[in-house]
Amino acid sequence: MSLIHSEALGVEFGEHGERRHILQDLDLTVFEGESFGLVGRSGCGKSTLLRVLAGINRVWTGKLRLLDRDVVPGRRFVGDLRRGVQMVFQDPYASLHPRHTVGRALTEPLVVHGVSDVAERVVAALSEVKLDPAVAARRPQQLSGGQRQRVAIARALLLQPRLLLLDEPTAALDLSVQAEILNLLNQLKRQHAMTLVLVSHDRDVIAHMCDRAAEMRGGRIARVLTGGELRLA
Repeated sequence: MSLIHSEALGVEFGEHGERRHILQDLDLTVFEGESFGLVGRSGCGKSTLLRVLAGINRVWTGKLRLLDRDVVPGRRFVGDLRRGVQMVFQDPYASLHPRHTVGRALTEPLVVHGVSDVAERVVAALSEVKLDPAVAARRPQQLSGGQRQRVAIARALLLQPRLLLLDEPTAALDLSVQAEILNLLNQLKRQHAMTLVLVSHDRDVIAHMCDRAAEMRGGRIARVLTGGELRLA
């Protein structure tokens, strides 16, 4: 069953006479339970597509179906769709409030969604990403890049999403830390039976993580590669 299905998806930026197509006529299907990669040069539309799927960019054209629901342009994600789609960004420092403790960053999504046992869930989330619960008392600047990314992953998993979107999640990390984070993501995917969509400029990362991947050019999908083709590409 497909978890993501788009037809003729399009995104334009700019003013009336200088509008630029970022995505155009993009058809995409991602099946439930798979790890799907998006590769291509900078500016080809990878991150824009992820932001549409996350409900961050709500100005688009075409058809989009997520988590068995038809998505309407311009509308915020609510209810099961808001909980079921979560995103981890490239720079965890930018996505975590510098003045808030890790505990507050993890508590707020649970409170907003009316989840009970907040303290216990925060401890469990940190333990799940291999962080000491004492980290909850620290602020982002007191953590390493790898620790901050683990916190960002823990926050994304708090609401038990069906779809996890990853925008260059290891690009800002050292090579040894990259491997730790990628292995953690693979483990968590199996544990939670999630679907992953991963953006990366590194084909080796995509080959290691993904069952299939789409190569994007000029806002379109040029071709879709299987796992075997990814390792040979």
